[in-house]
Amino acid sequence: MQQIEFLDRLDAEAVQRLRQRLTESTHQKDEIVISQNDGSRDIFFVLEGTARAQGLSGEGKLVSYRDIPQGAMFGELSAIDGLPRSADVVAVGPLTVGRLSQTAFRDVMDTDSSFRWTFLTYQTEQCRIMTSRIFEFSTMVMRDRLIGELLRMSDGSETGENRAEISPAPTHFELASRISTHREAVSREMSSLSKQNLVTKQTKTLVIHDLDALRALREAKNGAS
Repeated sequence: MQQIEFLDRLDAEAVQRLRQRLTESTHQKDEIVISQNDGSRDIFFVLEGTARAQGLSGEGKLVSYRDIPQGAMFGELSAIDGLPRSADVVAVGPLTVGRLSQTAFRDVMDTDSSFRWTFLTYQTEQCRIMTSRIFEFSTMVMRDRLIGELLRMSDGSETGENRAEISPAPTHFELASRISTHREAVSREMSSLSKQNLVTKQTKTLVIHDLDALRALREAKNGAS
């Protein structure tokens, strides 16, 4: 099921009230919007484009936590608990964000019950998503994690019955950073899926030809393990 992002859950009047409090800024591809461990406390809403939360391990391995699409938010953890940022957030492409100060955020939470309950519900869903991903990392082999990530990325990108197009196509390096593995392993598995006519790369788009077969492949693997 496609995730309904935060701004899409608010009614038009609530969005308008919120936007009056925002300070907008634009960012170019790969530009850092917030840095891990910095001391800022503002919360951000993605108005156009996509951002990505990521971090570097001590060995220099890039780990992608999640993509943050239009309508979603980031920075809320530091706005709530006052602790340093837990990850870098970078622009995946041209990006427009709205910044809400910690003071304004707390005021909205205190005075607008609709905003407050929408926020709490949204955060609860994010926790469930993260719990599911931790379970995958702990119990699934890399191939199944890759298939699961492709299925997540295809959510909302269906172009017809049982078919999806992911655009722009993720690189093998990006996929590896999402599922905690290395690029060479992803390349081998993507080649295998391509030979089975399940996925193909077309220009800048990754086409999934048979979503049901991809789901069945993962379920069969899980059932056998």
